[in-house]
Amino acid sequence: MESITDSDRLQRLRELELHLRDPRGVINVDSLLDAAQAMVGDCDHQAIKRNKNVEAFLNRYRESIQDVELLRMRADDFTNVKVIGRGAFGEVQLVRHRTTQKVYAMKLLSKFEMIKRSDSAFFWEERDIMAHANSEWIVQLHFAFQDSKFLYMVMDYMPGGDLVNLMSNYDVPEKWAKFFCAEVVLALDAIHSMGFVHRDVKPDNMLLDSSGHLKLADFGTCMKMNKDGLVRSDTAVGTPDYISPEVLKSQGGEGVYGRECDWWSVGVFLYEMLVGDTPFYADSLVGTYGKIMDHKNSLKFPEDIEISSEAKSLICGFLTDRQTRLGGKGIDEIKRHRFFLNDQWTFDTIRECVPPVVPDLTSDDDTSNFDEVENEDPTEESFPIPKAFVGNHLPFVGFTYSRDYRESSYDEIIATPRSAPSFVTLRFFTVDTPFWYAGFASHSSTGRERKEMSMLRRVSARTEALEVSEGSEELMS
Repeated sequence: MESITDSDRLQRLRELELHLRDPRGVINVDSLLDAAQAMVGDCDHQAIKRNKNVEAFLNRYRESIQDVELLRMRADDFTNVKVIGRGAFGEVQLVRHRTTQKVYAMKLLSKFEMIKRSDSAFFWEERDIMAHANSEWIVQLHFAFQDSKFLYMVMDYMPGGDLVNLMSNYDVPEKWAKFFCAEVVLALDAIHSMGFVHRDVKPDNMLLDSSGHLKLADFGTCMKMNKDGLVRSDTAVGTPDYISPEVLKSQGGEGVYGRECDWWSVGVFLYEMLVGDTPFYADSLVGTYGKIMDHKNSLKFPEDIEISSEAKSLICGFLTDRQTRLGGKGIDEIKRHRFFLNDQWTFDTIRECVPPVVPDLTSDDDTSNFDEVENEDPTEESFPIPKAFVGNHLPFVGFTYSRDYRESSYDEIIATPRSAPSFVTLRFFTVDTPFWYAGFASHSSTGRERKEMSMLRRVSARTEALEVSEGSEELMS
């Protein structure tokens, strides 16, 4: 058997460190802490801790985990300014970070509801898209954390409100519709490029930033496409007026479709901007679904509203069978459509143009573009007390995230240690939010490696990495 050299062991420790500090990794500092908290929380019930092994585990770790919970990010790190949205699974609050005073939108999701409605609550997809997207068209996630009852996602605050608010305050001319439709097309392309189908494209999920440009939000219905570019689902997900025929058919076990379902919704949105109502509206849900399935006969344009032939052509190109739908062959055929021709912007320059409506804001927490939402305590329905181990919190392990905690933010510093000369290599890293640091050390005489993970104080400075090597005088910044 080959002997393991000191350099081999050191290399393995360095690779382990990279895994631990990789925010995209399945096994990192956050996921390990989540797992520890979940295990303590799921085991700390009277019926379960009668087991001596469980009792010993809790006696060893319960107090330390309680300390960890106090050090990690939590809801009272933020001040709730105002509730700006409420849905089936939770609510969205405008919040201000107590330390930095930065303003964010914070989404609360009930853990109990996430488990109960797991067939329609895609909280992992929502978290991953906002955390990993590097796109100006997608609302960014800054932090994600959890407690025993809720998941929290701290996101960009979009003070311009949504497109529903804009359409209720303005008669949207075709010039404006052209602009917002183009930005939605680019935003959806960013989602599709990540391998997801949105499945709930509607003006409620199209938000405007402080400059008036659009970003897509609410990815709780998103689903990852398979290698063939399709998703398979037996549940009709989406909002009735905007849902495509192929998604409706999924209720009958025929749920195989791709990104083209999102382009259908864009057609509905464009029609709504120009007409003031959705194309398949009916007094009942059954009536709406019937019109959608019979779209070839039910799609009509009102004669008393002036709509260009180019706009009608684009809408009809979207609101057709999935096999011939515009966008099915890629986004370029949408971009080439004559509806988008203009002398002010192209798809490549639209983000640099002044939008049709620039929000008039008086402060960083201005909510004038949002409807009033009554203050209510978030639903705190909890998991029932288990009689045996269930693992209610295990599905949420790894949900915690910090945008500040990423490998690219680390600086390597090489220096000669002034103390503890018996250790040739020390490598420490800390994070920008209240997490831990880890240190790895290799003994110079015996070659024994020591890995220490110590809980430290809150760290408010930017993330740093320190590597100390014996005999090295080089300093790298």
